[in-house]
Amino acid sequence: MCFFIITAFLGFFAKGMKTDNSIEIWLSEDDKDLAYYNEFLKKFGDEEFLVVAFSAVNLFSREYMQQISTLAGKIKNLDGIVTVASLADVFKSKVTSPLFKEKLKTYGRRSVMNVFKQEVRTDPVYQNTIISKNGRTTAIVATVKCAGPEARKKLVADVKKVLKETGVKSAATTKKQRPYYLAGPSVVNAELDRMSKKDMEKFTPLMFVVSIVVLGCLFRTVSGVVIPVVTVGVCITWITGIFVLMGHTMNMIANMLLPLTFIISLSTSIRLINYYYHERRIYETLQHVSIPVLMASITTAIGFASLMTSSIPPVFTTGLFMSGSAILSYVVSITLVPILLSFIPLQKERSVNVSSRNDYALPLFFKIGQFTVKNKTILLSAGFAVFIISVIGITKLRLESDLMTSFPKKSSIARDNKYIEKHLTGLLPVEIVAETSAGTSIFQPNILNAVVALQKHLRGIPEITHSISIADYIMKTHQILNNNKKEYYTLPASEKRSADYVKLASLYGDTYVDTLYTKEHSDARVSVRMKQVGSNRYQAIIESVKAFIDTRLNTASLSWHVTGIVPLLINVQDNILRSEIYSFSLAFILMFIATTIVLKSVRLGLVSVIPNLIPITVTLGLMGFAGMRLDAATIMIASIALGISVDDTIHIFYRFRKELSLDGNYQEAVCRTMFRVGRAAVFTSITAAFGFMVFSFSSFKPIQYFGVLTGITMLSALVSDLLLSPSCLMLLKPNTGEIRNKF
Repeated sequence: MCFFIITAFLGFFAKGMKTDNSIEIWLSEDDKDLAYYNEFLKKFGDEEFLVVAFSAVNLFSREYMQQISTLAGKIKNLDGIVTVASLADVFKSKVTSPLFKEKLKTYGRRSVMNVFKQEVRTDPVYQNTIISKNGRTTAIVATVKCAGPEARKKLVADVKKVLKETGVKSAATTKKQRPYYLAGPSVVNAELDRMSKKDMEKFTPLMFVVSIVVLGCLFRTVSGVVIPVVTVGVCITWITGIFVLMGHTMNMIANMLLPLTFIISLSTSIRLINYYYHERRIYETLQHVSIPVLMASITTAIGFASLMTSSIPPVFTTGLFMSGSAILSYVVSITLVPILLSFIPLQKERSVNVSSRNDYALPLFFKIGQFTVKNKTILLSAGFAVFIISVIGITKLRLESDLMTSFPKKSSIARDNKYIEKHLTGLLPVEIVAETSAGTSIFQPNILNAVVALQKHLRGIPEITHSISIADYIMKTHQILNNNKKEYYTLPASEKRSADYVKLASLYGDTYVDTLYTKEHSDARVSVRMKQVGSNRYQAIIESVKAFIDTRLNTASLSWHVTGIVPLLINVQDNILRSEIYSFSLAFILMFIATTIVLKSVRLGLVSVIPNLIPITVTLGLMGFAGMRLDAATIMIASIALGISVDDTIHIFYRFRKELSLDGNYQEAVCRTMFRVGRAAVFTSITAAFGFMVFSFSSFKPIQYFGVLTGITMLSALVSDLLLSPSCLMLLKPNTGEIRNKF
């Protein structure tokens, strides 16, 4: 009754679990880059955006302008939208400006729309932002003020609703093709949450169904299926409920929490049931199994606690709950399984005399023990060869983060991003800020020349599609005031004229210029749009920009900073990756120390490293050969691999110590050990492997990779524990007297 009440209570909260992969959750409050970004927002306003693009043969008609104006107006009225820029807005501003009216007179009988088309298509400010070079694709660019992840999701949903309700004719000819393309950082974050949550909700029940079928095939008893499933369900419900109750949300890192809980609770329940089938007495079962299970749980908890050394909030939280999950799974399993067993009558299994020398009478796992004893050298040599090959694969791994690779190539978000980047502009925003010192004005000619030089350098980088600064507006206004002659597209010679030109920006038909510099004239920004690239290429581009600034620009009176919400995310992703590698290395060391203490033998602790290391290297090696990236999500699979291996290894080594203490016979001790614990290890690994393989059918790459790699890890850990662990024990024999004295 107590279990039922607690499960119902925590299950109520578990139903409210949410997914949040938004940028904000990865940033620590004391992050210096975040602090500077917040200062940037105070000075220049919001820079996060979303883009709605569509194509048509003749965009420059009154009908299309009206449709664009209507759509832009509806988007502008949505909560969370700060400003909206569209072709219709530019048209209204242009045709009402005095300079455009004067210019219109010089074109004779040409229509207003025709003149506007020529002007806007050749304007560097709007080209490849609002309008494409060929004049057939346009965009509505909305600046977003995001009040948080939920507000971002709601805003994207509202924009999609407006687009669905407000029809705009386009070049789309097929019925299946949408008439618009929607992209931008806000859209990517919302879609990331939607797809990850959708696939987890879709495949998690299937995982349980597959696990039930496999358990039924292995145990062939009702209790062998019902008890593990109930136990796993209770553990997952409890840990999820506590997780939600404490105000946390799921993300790419925390998603590893539930699979780990599944594995640990499944392993514990199967070991208890397996031993009970032999002993048929609950007390004796608990007496023999509870201690090694507790030791394995504590060791696993200590290892995952290393993640708490990270300064990145989701990594710290995941480490905390992974450690707690290991202990909670033990407490629930060691309490609930015996209670359930007491209600289910079990048939007595046929007793097996493992001391019999009749090979046909010996059980399978005793024979596996004999096989490893006879072929220990060959097995260890094969294991060493696999390790070397895997290490070669690991050298091919790339440490890189790239969110867009998470989405299927045929998904709407991937298709929309590709279309917009091809026809209009890059969707990765980067802000480069120039700050003056000692009251120096940003409008000084030498400073503006430095900004122009930087933009010229940026144009030479293939991935950068567009950049804009106050220098663009000043040069364009200078050209307009000099009869629009090309030779006057330059900076004026005086600070005063530059400042005056900015004030005249309304004549040019744009107020966006006000967001490019501060009112005190002390700071200015170069707003850059870059194509979607991986973190490695992004870092290379930023380093080249910084090198150009340091070597070619004036840094005495100017200080330069690179910021933006997406650059922050890319930097944080790389930090997460490096933090996890450090934490994983620390976890491995801590688990070795804990294993040594648990087994009361340094030599056994050293021997246990070998079977624990092989599954991890095999998984990472296969990733390298398959060309997979090692990112924040995939590196967590190595942590699960370590948790799985340590659990089985401790049970095998603990049982070996006990068996060896009986007669001091290494060969018999290994065979009896495999007979006692081999079945539980196989049942746990096969059930979990088949269950997790269900996720390999997901179209969302992180979940797909998780399913495939976790399944491979489970099977390689099983082979390692069944074949390499006994071989290591036979080759590196611990002292018999030492074992007898310590046991």
